[in-house]
Amino acid sequence: MKIHYYSGWFDAALPEQFLEALRNDMTDKKSLVLVWGCWSGDELIAFVKDSWLKPGGIVFDEYHLVDNRKTKEEGHRLIRDASALLILGGDDVAQAEFFAEYELAVPIKESKATVTMGFSAGAINMASKCVNAKSLGYKVEKTEIYDGLGLDKFCYVPYFSLDKYELAKNDLLPLSQEIDIYATSPESFIRVENDKVTAFGDVYLISDAEIRKLEDAK
Repeated sequence: MKIHYYSGWFDAALPEQFLEALRNDMTDKKSLVLVWGCWSGDELIAFVKDSWLKPGGIVFDEYHLVDNRKTKEEGHRLIRDASALLILGGDDVAQAEFFAEYELAVPIKESKATVTMGFSAGAINMASKCVNAKSLGYKVEKTEIYDGLGLDKFCYVPYFSLDKYELAKNDLLPLSQEIDIYATSPESFIRVENDKVTAFGDVYLISDAEIRKLEDAK
């Protein structure tokens, strides 16, 4: 069983519905491995542990951070042996380059972790396709589409709204004819198990050049 969570970033606590879902899914809490998100430092572990998980009663025996201070071999071992993975945010292109340099796609896919969580850039890079467009707030002149880790066969867009859709639809609609796009508003997220996508909050599916809001699981 593999369960994947996709969401934007939360500066403070995780939403209660997110914590409730994680409590139900995280049966093995031996080791949580955080994967680099363009920042380095053990303060990330403290933030995730004390601000996100511990308030919801989720406590692991061990916490590790895989970043560019780790050797490739040590990073692979930690990821493969993890009970759960958490892929952090930051610059999604820089993060994708780090994943490629450290050859992390296979270890992440083959990890023992039953739960993999992606936040912001981490969630974007978990999907099959990733899109960078000026209309989505990126500092690029030309829309760029690149391959992600491919944990699920769709594209993911966080921090979404219908107003943003009006600005970005010329970039998103052509891509939606090749692959489904799931887009979440702030405070919203999706849970994926066996290719089944469950929406929490305001979540939109853009597919075949059409957009529709998904039913909220709560």
